[in-house]
Amino acid sequence: MKFAVYTCSMPEYSIEEAAALIKEMGYDAVEWRVDKTEGESPLKAMFANLPEAQKYAFRYWTDNHATLNVNDIMNECLRAKKVCDEVGIEIVNLATTLKGKPEEMENTIAAAAAIGCKTVRGPMATYDPNRPYWEQFNEYRAYLRECEPLLRKYGVKFLIETHHGMMISSASSALRVLDGFDPEYFGLIYDPGNMVYEGYEAYQLGFEMLGKYLAHVHVKNAALTPAGEDEFGATKYNQSWMPMKKGAANLNAMIKALVKVGYDGVLSVEDFSNEQPTKEKLVDALAYLKALVAAAQA
Repeated sequence: MKFAVYTCSMPEYSIEEAAALIKEMGYDAVEWRVDKTEGESPLKAMFANLPEAQKYAFRYWTDNHATLNVNDIMNECLRAKKVCDEVGIEIVNLATTLKGKPEEMENTIAAAAAIGCKTVRGPMATYDPNRPYWEQFNEYRAYLRECEPLLRKYGVKFLIETHHGMMISSASSALRVLDGFDPEYFGLIYDPGNMVYEGYEAYQLGFEMLGKYLAHVHVKNAALTPAGEDEFGATKYNQSWMPMKKGAANLNAMIKALVKVGYDGVLSVEDFSNEQPTKEKLVDALAYLKALVAAAQA
């Protein structure tokens, strides 16, 4: 397996600093965050009046310097490719937050192809509880079909992700969406941390179910923590990002299941916990994952 860092996890570092640090820590590869970077972030403005501790917790998305600017994505990718080649790490994915029409993704898909990056994370399959599920399901499947000619043109794979609060939160819901599409051009980012909040299914079951659609793994952890009571006296729970070894996702069991099904792809660290400084937690994460993989393979 290859070990990578998703740069959403290292917001305080520039593109050049992030690449150098990833190499220094001993990772094989980088997964670049792709978003708008110029001007005031809408999220940053939204959270401007929060207490400092909360603003710090949201910095991954509101003030992330290790981000390729989607509005100049070809030049940004060529810059990132040059930096990564100089330090000796591979670019394994462009993780976009795009929500536009298929033609609006072409610049990013073309940029990925230009630097030899084989995958791009596409728009999330959002879920609106005020609209019928099947209507939204069919719309998203139609969107994927519209993207397919671009993916074939450039030889790039479109990745969807298991994500809480979305239409795709589990392996089975992902398979329902992907079923019938060519796994050479469509695949899944499996995220055990997101599935702590919604969508958990037994790891081996999920991987066997997905088969060739299992394309990439985000590694992070999370927990549901007690947060007082509701008006009926029932315990309420908050969603909390946790360090790798402290969350509810059994990463040891997940790695064993990945090895058992023959997964030989990327483990990309996406750690949003805040108990350690960024470099320290990423160093610890790599050592932990390497130990888990070695034990599973043995």
